[in-house]
Amino acid sequence: MSSASLEPRDTRGRSASLRAALVAAALVVVVVVAIAVAHAVHSSPGAAARANASPGAMNMSTHSAGTASPRGVMTIHGASLPTMQSSGAMPAAMTMVPLGQTVWEGMKIETRTSAPATFILFNGTSQQLVKPTSADSFHLMVMLSDAYTGYAIPYSSVWATITKGSKLVYDERLWPMVSRYMGPHYGNNVALPSAGLYRVSLLVSPPMAARHLEYKGLWLKPHRVRFTFRWVPKT
Repeated sequence: MSSASLEPRDTRGRSASLRAALVAAALVVVVVVAIAVAHAVHSSPGAAARANASPGAMNMSTHSAGTASPRGVMTIHGASLPTMQSSGAMPAAMTMVPLGQTVWEGMKIETRTSAPATFILFNGTSQQLVKPTSADSFHLMVMLSDAYTGYAIPYSSVWATITKGSKLVYDERLWPMVSRYMGPHYGNNVALPSAGLYRVSLLVSPPMAARHLEYKGLWLKPHRVRFTFRWVPKT
């Protein structure tokens, strides 16, 4: 058989091999892109922040020590709040009761309670250990975060006022706090005089910090939020 008669068949063979190679390369590109997109979504700041901020990721549980009424008023049961650990060890479970949350110009304000806590105050030169007293009812916590990304918003201040009817029972600053298991937040122990319906008012100050442009014009004046809750102490 002459070489002229073999040339078209060889050309068709090379074309088929080229097409197969291109299809295989395209499939490899699709797989690589899919893996890259999945990795980017999984490791995005918002996803990472939400994962790190979730109660499950921090080995914390909510609601088990509190119940909500049909009107949305949360009841805190003191007997259901476990004793907080007095060391820095990872807690087996930190039961928290959410009192409420709201959004202020893109800042999520979350309020929770837990068992009275032991913590350390540091003023730059010395440390002061704060231990719960027998009069303390619970530990009040406020978390400030970006409502979109979940990142904590620091450099603010929070003042808490609690009333029972017309009587003022608590009027104190919530300390800026850091925790390995919760991140930055504001908190303090609270002592309530008796069982009943209470109203907490939080005065959140603007973050005193330089801002990137996405936060221009936001949080320029103090903001007040209010939540109502019912307290049931240990018997």
